[in-house]
Amino acid sequence: MDFKEILDFESIKLLNLFNVLKSNENSCSLKQLSNEVGINSKTIQRSLVKLQKLFKRYQLDQHLTICANSKKYIYLKKDNAHYVETFLVRYLSNLPEIVFLKAIIEEENILMKQLAERSLIGESSMRKRMKKINEWLKKFNIQLTRGTYEFKGNEEQIRAMIFHFYWFVYQGTETKFLLNGKNRSKCLTEQFILFFQIQINDLQKKGLYRMIQIASWRYQKGNKVQIRTNWKQYIENSSIFLKFMKAMRMEQMTKHLPFEELAYLYLISQAYFFQYYESRIQAYIIEEHYLRQTSCFYKTLIAAHKFRRVFWNNNFTYSMESVNAFLGFHLHYELVSNISFERNQPIKALQECYPSFSSKLEEGISELVKESPCYRNIPKESLFHRYFMILSSRIPPVYNEKKIVVCLMTDLPLEIETQLGKRINTFFLNKFNLAVIYARISRNISYSDIILTTVLCQEVEQKYNLPTLLIEPEFSEEGFIKIEKILKKVRK
Repeated sequence: MDFKEILDFESIKLLNLFNVLKSNENSCSLKQLSNEVGINSKTIQRSLVKLQKLFKRYQLDQHLTICANSKKYIYLKKDNAHYVETFLVRYLSNLPEIVFLKAIIEEENILMKQLAERSLIGESSMRKRMKKINEWLKKFNIQLTRGTYEFKGNEEQIRAMIFHFYWFVYQGTETKFLLNGKNRSKCLTEQFILFFQIQINDLQKKGLYRMIQIASWRYQKGNKVQIRTNWKQYIENSSIFLKFMKAMRMEQMTKHLPFEELAYLYLISQAYFFQYYESRIQAYIIEEHYLRQTSCFYKTLIAAHKFRRVFWNNNFTYSMESVNAFLGFHLHYELVSNISFERNQPIKALQECYPSFSSKLEEGISELVKESPCYRNIPKESLFHRYFMILSSRIPPVYNEKKIVVCLMTDLPLEIETQLGKRINTFFLNKFNLAVIYARISRNISYSDIILTTVLCQEVEQKYNLPTLLIEPEFSEEGFIKIEKILKKVRK
């Protein structure tokens, strides 16, 4: 879910500008910032002043400051990443749209006048924001009731939205958000980890904990999930689910949760963390899916066969890890529709780096969507990103890209030239389908796409008519950047 869609232009502009500054280690010109953020240089300058004022308002100006090493080059000076995240949390949590959504989620007594005063805006402006939020929520089959501003819609959808909201606003940091039932939720999280022998890190554990906390808290507020018909095929007569229920009922902390809520937690945790379950438990669960021919297992088989055909020219085999990943992904979209499985999906960067692999992947996805209506409920970006991650673990994406031959023509000693070739191969491994050759015979050079040389020779340029790059005997990291620019042009 992209919560930035509900923010106004000014908020998005400042947020984007800060994100560009925090991600750049070196200084940027106003023109570079303007191009990346998409606003003119004068507006950038005004926005930089606003950011500096916000640092001071949030008492972070001793740790974050915008500096200029000249009139045109800007950079963000920061003590450490902690203060960057702290600023983002404070900035986002004070935006009117976020204040409003948080009030609804935590079921505060919502008074328009108080919300407007808290956000330092007028009541009419607050109402416009509420209307925009309601229209945005409708995309995910959630609405706001008139007057009371309560969430109306499928309970699983609402819980998924709240889960994404927490990570967007609070960046995974500890906050006062949903303090009720904290100890109970932590205990239940530990029980889940122990029962399924889940091997996850602390950040992933926080995600599981937050998922359980939201479910428990929503249930206590009277918002219950319903067992759907298609859920039953996963849990009816399941020996693992029966053992799970028995184990949960033995614990005092879980006795307050009814069958439906535990079934929901059993399935939603499987959707997100099945890949991290103990291998023996994974095997039992997959066997149950296979024997019952569950719909998420059926979708896994369809996807496997489809991409095996699309990538027919590769030695394409599936591992247990990739089947687990497919299964969890498809189970997620049977529990929750239209809401992304993953929070961050940098699809554009993947498409730019691996155009040929991406093209084949898109071909397979298009066929799946056309043949099976169930895929139309899954956001295309989610399909692309998840399938890319699963498939690229089986087929290195660079193998599908155009092979680029880099020829080294240097006057360096043989040992140094060979070492340089190895460095180039290592640096661009999994970025480009690259081969480094050495200009020992003219036939080698004629097969090349790029020539790297320590001496620019006019005769060489005229004879072979290939992109030629002058490199220094002491090859630095900047040399790789120059080579990458040429590689991208050659690949096109």
